[in-house]
Amino acid sequence: MKKIGLTGGAGCGKSYVARVIMKNFPILHISTDDIARRQMEPGGVSFDKVVAQFGKKILKNDGTIDRAALAGIVFNDSDSLKKLNSITHPAVFTELERIFRIVEDGLVMSCIFERPIPYKAVLIETAILKEAGYLSFCDEVWYVYASEEERAGRMMRERGYSRERCLATFSSQASEEEFRSYATAVIDNPDRTRECDIVRQVRERVHGW
Repeated sequence: MKKIGLTGGAGCGKSYVARVIMKNFPILHISTDDIARRQMEPGGVSFDKVVAQFGKKILKNDGTIDRAALAGIVFNDSDSLKKLNSITHPAVFTELERIFRIVEDGLVMSCIFERPIPYKAVLIETAILKEAGYLSFCDEVWYVYASEEERAGRMMRERGYSRERCLATFSSQASEEEFRSYATAVIDNPDRTRECDIVRQVRERVHGW
């Protein structure tokens, strides 16, 4: 089972590219953000540890973690971010290993194709592929590229970010040069990219599997 890391900075369109790939190819999509989010829900493997580390001030009235409040704590505090990552990254790593075992045993049902299908690969979507140690899983790394200006425009339109917050986010992540240094392929995703453009690029990567 081939394992592909799909990575890139904030606003590059990783999730859009992943949806197109999942729709058009027998490739199972996994988002590490989704896994981490579920694990920080009440009863999740990370919930008690995160609350113990950051205190009940990060909880909403319903007892769930206020992700915006937590992000506000760790965004400009590298020590706090390291503490959060030390909780969440190993838990996500363990869950990825469990998912890979299930997939390789042929027990996954595709909700897109609505039947068991012979997956050719697993796609791991994450912005922190190298930083979190997920690179060790990957046979290939696909870097989703969009210019910094395009990325900032998307984040301001879709997330309501200020330009200053966009730039601060970019500076906290790997640079384009760093992403390219370990990528085995680049998927261009500028503004107004059509689905067929993504399909064409991916087909070139998977030809011959």
